[in-house]
Amino acid sequence: MKQMKQLFCMDQKKIGSCIRYIGYNYLISVAMIVLIEALARHSLFQGVSFVWDHPFLTLLSALILTAFYSFALLFRRRNFVWLVITAVILTLAVSNCVLLFFRITPLAATDISLITSVFAIMKVYLTVAQMILIIVIAVVVLAGIVYAGLRMKKTDNVFLPALVSVMLLLAATIGIMHIGDETGLLQTEFANLPDAYEDNGYVYCFTRSLFDRGIAKPETYQEDITEDFLSELKSQRTNKVTDTPNIIFLQLESFFDLSRVNGVTYSDNPIPVFSSLRETCQTGYLTVPSVGAGTANTEFEILTGMNLDYFGAGEYPYKTVLQNVTCESMAYNLKELGYQATAIHNNTATFYDRNLVFSNLGFDRFDSIEYMKNVSYNSIGWAKDKILTQQIMDACTNTKGQDFIYAISVQDHGKYPTDPIEEPHISVQGFAPDDEERQHAFTYYVNEVHETDAFLGYLISELNAFEEPVILVLYGDHLPNIDMTQEEIEGGNLFQTEYVIWTNDAMKKERTLKKESKDLCAYQLSSYVLGKLGINNGILTKFHQKYAGFPSYREKLKTLQYDMLYGEQEVYDGDSPYEPEEIQMGIRPISIIKVSSVGGSVYIMGQNFTESSTVFINDRKQDTFFLNDSTLMVSDRELEEGDTLYVAQTAGVSEVLSQTDSYLFSK
Repeated sequence: MKQMKQLFCMDQKKIGSCIRYIGYNYLISVAMIVLIEALARHSLFQGVSFVWDHPFLTLLSALILTAFYSFALLFRRRNFVWLVITAVILTLAVSNCVLLFFRITPLAATDISLITSVFAIMKVYLTVAQMILIIVIAVVVLAGIVYAGLRMKKTDNVFLPALVSVMLLLAATIGIMHIGDETGLLQTEFANLPDAYEDNGYVYCFTRSLFDRGIAKPETYQEDITEDFLSELKSQRTNKVTDTPNIIFLQLESFFDLSRVNGVTYSDNPIPVFSSLRETCQTGYLTVPSVGAGTANTEFEILTGMNLDYFGAGEYPYKTVLQNVTCESMAYNLKELGYQATAIHNNTATFYDRNLVFSNLGFDRFDSIEYMKNVSYNSIGWAKDKILTQQIMDACTNTKGQDFIYAISVQDHGKYPTDPIEEPHISVQGFAPDDEERQHAFTYYVNEVHETDAFLGYLISELNAFEEPVILVLYGDHLPNIDMTQEEIEGGNLFQTEYVIWTNDAMKKERTLKKESKDLCAYQLSSYVLGKLGINNGILTKFHQKYAGFPSYREKLKTLQYDMLYGEQEVYDGDSPYEPEEIQMGIRPISIIKVSSVGGSVYIMGQNFTESSTVFINDRKQDTFFLNDSTLMVSDRELEEGDTLYVAQTAGVSEVLSQTDSYLFSK
């Protein structure tokens, strides 16, 4: 009994220690919330104002941080683990602060999965000195944490009371969030991510994005999937279409009608081609899922007809569900009519993992910058869009049947330089005298858009002369990251760009593509265009064409999306008809014709080489010199009888996108 009493007293002390630890950390977490919000808003005053105006969210956010801190209780090096957790929290807060200088969308958990893509474009946003400084700071912080960890003493073993404390704290946090969800105190769907972070705070939103992935199962899912609308969609007949034109969707990076910017004047119309198209073609506002960033999410909505609002906060389906699951798409649907589906992008194939995802969206070919010749670049390193004309025309002429081409431009991508441009083609007036840097950035952007507009004129002239009928759909993926506010935009809102539908077929234009204006969401555009052509292949295409405007339209769309990607696929009778495509990289195949070893160097002769072509000898990567599109050279190397070679197209440092057949060297 005496021993039991001593043990009970000891546990009481340990429990009391845990409770005090949690209490102290809760107070620290409240102070951390003030700091995190000040960093997110680039203002100490606004950070304090958020805490004052949102007591429930502040206390909940502090509870979330305390729950993370509580895990340190499980370790004897408690202070060291606490320090590591603090370093992680502050790193995320500072990263979000810095990121919001470059884009409008705040840092979400999904952005961490994009880290490899970020490395590929870091040089656009940061100078060499800035990158070195970041590395130095990271090394110093890590060294400091390690040093502190070695110096800190171990604490008494309180594992069992600590475990109970952690479990109770997690249960309390989850319970309060659930109550907040059920009572409407907490926002659960983030259709507008910047506004959601602004209204709910960084900690709550980031935590939601950390665990909230995919589409939540609708409460009435089992009932909804047996409703008449699903049976009706499955039984709806697919139209027989014989008059099928080539269909080209061209997604324009950060492109929109510049006349919408209030108070700004230009020395000349920066987008004369697009302005003319809006006057003569079908057009309208296009509501896209993001501002200043998120190209892949607009792309996802256009290709699939799915609404991104139903996915997790800040989620990129390209980095989550589409990594392993096929999805009904415009490519799959048009291939049922004999189309060949080609994706074209004048940027690296690995950005947003497109080289993997496009296979699960039904594309036959993917032509990325690694397969393009004679590419020119703007001053900050993005490929100019004029290269896309040749790639699109090659795709059209390289097949016997009809083509579906989905092209993605990149030239107008930020970060926009804040230094003045010498003798810009289009000058800009209207900014305040104390806003020079923003004016310089906008002037740079306007002149890039002007070049993209000229590319549109050249592309349309080529398509106009093309002997096959073509439907061309142009649209902007999102507004640029120029820190524009709603008050500065005339007509539409910050989430609206414009689209235009053009054709070289006079009869088609007269009969079905008459001039009209209709505003659409991005997930409605493809079904709308296909409907104009009499095409209704695909469940989602049929759904949008039939139910758009119905009172239960959005609820039924969410049910369909859940069933297709996460549910029982009842709409496909339990078995999806879509299989991943074995995608061909590039439009024209790369091949080796002849290899010679002369004067201490190896020369590889072949077809369609580019500056991304890399020679491998006996499976070892070689330093490769690109001489021209038919010759590569490896210096300081002699080949021996029986050596094998192949040429691979590589992205970044070493990722192989495709490779030729092996070539066996013989003297």
